[in-house]
Amino acid sequence: MLRPEILIRQIVRRFGIGSLDFRLAPQALDRPMYVFGAKQAVYLASRLKLPSVSVIEFGVAGGAGLLALEQYALEIGKAHDIDVEVYGFDLGSGPPPSDYRELGYVWKSGAYQMYDKKSLRKELRIGRLLLGDVGETVPQFIAGAHAPVGFISFDLDFYSSTMNAFRIFSSQNEYLLPRIFCYFDDIVSDGHQLHREEVGELLAIRKFNEKENGKSGLLACPILKSGTGFRATLQDQLRVYHRFEHRDYNTYVGA
Repeated sequence: MLRPEILIRQIVRRFGIGSLDFRLAPQALDRPMYVFGAKQAVYLASRLKLPSVSVIEFGVAGGAGLLALEQYALEIGKAHDIDVEVYGFDLGSGPPPSDYRELGYVWKSGAYQMYDKKSLRKELRIGRLLLGDVGETVPQFIAGAHAPVGFISFDLDFYSSTMNAFRIFSSQNEYLLPRIFCYFDDIVSDGHQLHREEVGELLAIRKFNEKENGKSGLLACPILKSGTGFRATLQDQLRVYHRFEHRDYNTYVGA
């Protein structure tokens, strides 16, 4: 017999009962981390009196995640009178691993291809799909104008791709919020995916922090373990990028 909380979660999720906040508490919706990240981005943008904010998904694959992020962003942004821009980055095909750091025993060569790019673009309402090697598309994105980035989901699997995606943090202050919630899909282990700081996304995070040398960093946020209702795995997959030198880093944003 299902426990009452599991049964309630299934009913709420199936019928979409209540607001996003109501469904977020028991995680009775698809990709709760996207709701949480978009909410944090919109909240900080509103407290800093910014008119708009960007949310990003690195690793789009079939597009279900990007469509969910767009849906949540539109709803949350409308509730707070903030325009939200949505961007999805993907190579469009599953590349082969280059060396041991890419965890080839986890990621099959050719997996996660984007089979119907045209249909996905039609289905997106405000989201923009940016296809190509992130080593090239991220610098192009940085060179253009966009709302300050406030939430990022990293799901590129490989160490090298993730490191290239981290170039987003080289943007000027005006294109980044002082603190950016980041979700990493591939840093929690099971009996097969044995993630360590010597390989994969965890290695990318460690290398990035070492390179930043205290100027900024992707930092764990233990206080998230209370108050979000997230399962332990989701809590462990969240990091916060702190831009210590940002002009608004010390701007008061409390209630």
